[in-house]
Amino acid sequence: MATHDITLTDQIPVLTEETDTLLTGESTLADHNGVPLTFGNAYLTLMICRAGYAHMSLNFKSQPVRAGDILVLAEDTIALLKKRSRGFRVFFCLIPASFSAEIAYVLPNPLFLFLHEYPRCIPLPEEKPLLTMWLAQMQDITRNSPVYRHIMQRNHLQNLFLRIAERMPPDAPAATQKYSRKETLCWQFWELICRHSREHRDVQYYARRLNITPFYLSQLTGTFFNHSPKSLINRRVIPEIKTLLRYSTLSVEQIADKLHFDDPSYLCRYFRRETGISLTTYRRQNS
Repeated sequence: MATHDITLTDQIPVLTEETDTLLTGESTLADHNGVPLTFGNAYLTLMICRAGYAHMSLNFKSQPVRAGDILVLAEDTIALLKKRSRGFRVFFCLIPASFSAEIAYVLPNPLFLFLHEYPRCIPLPEEKPLLTMWLAQMQDITRNSPVYRHIMQRNHLQNLFLRIAERMPPDAPAATQKYSRKETLCWQFWELICRHSREHRDVQYYARRLNITPFYLSQLTGTFFNHSPKSLINRRVIPEIKTLLRYSTLSVEQIADKLHFDDPSYLCRYFRRETGISLTTYRRQNS
């Protein structure tokens, strides 16, 4: 069973297809500044800060992220990278829905609510060497265990989540964060983008789904994300195009068809307008 392991990159790839395998690697997140992180079909995303420092907004709550911190991001978590140090890098593990279900089978139910409310976990100082060893083992399993990799990865992730459950305050899940109507609308807008940006890239579609005007939607995204709705839509689509160019053998025509562009020439113009380079140049530079 194949597993993808990505070397250090400025951008976390997206899971472009339904799959039962993990996608792991390390990233500086340099290409993710200022917009919500997006991971395609990942149901759950685990990130562990390896070095440096960042300032993030997790579900509209400001959080510092330091070396050793663990982030557990559900598919509906809005994670916004606001600032990062020069040496910042993270380990990432994109987990599809079927794999997440296997992991969750043995986990205590209160853990899910806890992680949704508190997606940033801070290991104790004495636990950080253990986390370093956990990462080394994860890397070894991914690269050197082709026969039983799936089972070993599942068990290894279960052990990490059970360790978090052991440290979970008994009363922590009782309190849930309340969101304003504006925050809720932003959350719903981002969920709609994640589900429908392949087919719909016009702002009017999303405003209509939210029962608000495009102008009001623009005010909301400007306040919470410092970006226009159109910019957020494009920043959801461009990483998927880059992933397909970099990690697949699909032709430009096939990518255009897959992402519902009218024709390959429009896809080429769209990509060049948003990135400043052509599809062919990007694929050649990142092959």
